Amino acid sequence: MNRSRILRADLMLLALAILWGYGFIAQKWAMLNIGPLTFVTIRLLLGTLVLLPFLYLGKRAAPRVKTSSRALIPMLIGVVIAVFLGTWLQQVGLMTTEVGTASFITGLYVIFTPLLGLFVGYYIRSLTWIAILVAVVGLFLLSVAGRPVLNIGDLLVLVCAIAWGAQLLFVGWLAPRMDMIQLAVIQLAGAAIISLILTPIFEPVSFSAILAAKWELLYSGILASGVAFILQAWAQQDAPPAHAAILISLESVFGLAFGWWILDEELTNIQLIGCGLMLAAIIVAQIKPPRQAFFQEDDSNASLPRHEDDQRSHEPA
Repeated sequence: MNRSRILRADLMLLALAILWGYGFIAQKWAMLNIGPLTFVTIRLLLGTLVLLPFLYLGKRAAPRVKTSSRALIPMLIGVVIAVFLGTWLQQVGLMTTEVGTASFITGLYVIFTPLLGLFVGYYIRSLTWIAILVAVVGLFLLSVAGRPVLNIGDLLVLVCAIAWGAQLLFVGWLAPRMDMIQLAVIQLAGAAIISLILTPIFEPVSFSAILAAKWELLYSGILASGVAFILQAWAQQDAPPAHAAILISLESVFGLAFGWWILDEELTNIQLIGCGLMLAAIIVAQIKPPRQAFFQEDDSNASLPRHEDDQRSHEPA
């Protein structure tokens, strides 16, 4: 492959990691003015608007696997719910935990993907089991050993990581059956609709408060959601998997760095060791997808099949 194309792809992925890393700052600041559901609704709607023009630009990729609507619809509902839960729980968790901590815990979605895959017949390599063990130790050092009490925000972000892990499983099944831009729009728009319905029920909505958080919302919706997805989609066409795994994982490092630099967040030495262990586990878990038990091309039922596809298209920040 052309080395200049690889370099360009790597630079896109680095920019992606920076966008997502700083996105935690924007999310934290936005909570000073608006509630998490309001933030999630506007962020996802803005991300959808950024992606909509790309539905009409260029040729749409034909599905590699033909699928009935009966099988497709439940998977789309599942991925939309996973995106909503992942985005909302992360936002709620950030109200009571640090940006750096949240960025590393969110990155554990790559650990939860193979673990959740066990329920649908995936095999996990021994190296991935080691990565899972290292991640658990790192999480303990970051969230438990580094604090006198367990932070509820950490637990919420951990559940958020589980939701993003489930989202990757759904995307892995849907990717060969749909155009990726269409799939992205459905995910963002569907999750936005759920949030839009819930927002007036659970939160007071103030136009002046939304205006006060306008820059954080614009950054999170346009750059950290819409533009970030486009960068990832373009970059992963040329970036070697190992490059993509390492560069995307830097989201956690940038989140920690921005939290320290901008918000004056500090971690103890034990917590920093925990971050290092978690980063190592995240990279190892991404370099090669887990080997799967068997392949299923028959879509007569709507269960998650064990189809070997790239499952790295995601938007965890």
